[in-house]
Amino acid sequence: MRRPPVSLAAAVGLSAVLALSACGNDAPAQLPASAPAAPPTSAAPSDQQQTGQQPGAAPETNPNGGYWPASINAAENKKLGTIVTDGDGFTLYRFDKDSNHPSRTTCFDACAQKWPPVLTRNKIVFNGIDRNALGTIQRSDGTYQVTLGGWPVYRFADDAKPGDISGEAVQGTWFTLAPSGKKANGDD
Repeated sequence: MRRPPVSLAAAVGLSAVLALSACGNDAPAQLPASAPAAPPTSAAPSDQQQTGQQPGAAPETNPNGGYWPASINAAENKKLGTIVTDGDGFTLYRFDKDSNHPSRTTCFDACAQKWPPVLTRNKIVFNGIDRNALGTIQRSDGTYQVTLGGWPVYRFADDAKPGDISGEAVQGTWFTLAPSGKKANGDD
């Protein structure tokens, strides 16, 4: 789907919303649909249905790889401490071959099938994560991928159940995310 270009009025409106947004974690964030890498703005609290997915429903997927989760949350892991999970409790990861300054993804095609990018249409519902650490980048297929601390966010297809961390340190380049966007294992 092709998105319309950002108008000057929309950019000014976004700036005003960002300037007026209230501080606070644990609230849904609304992202401008056509402003990649823009930090989310806060929105009034509501339930997970704001993301367009029913709670507990299987994530809607993109044929090019990726899915739209219900939310992104901080969660405790016995081995790694505080990590980031999606709305169903599946662990989220970052890829060291990507970049966080500037945010850039290098995972496409077969990689995106094995490591589905976490996508958003215009909102990120989150809990226990600093909203200032959240953002998006536009992928080559036109979708928007969630970033945390600038790092593009992924899920590992081989994690069989919520809480699995089988993607941790795969090939020495994939790592479980901490809420800051750093590696949950403490290395960075």
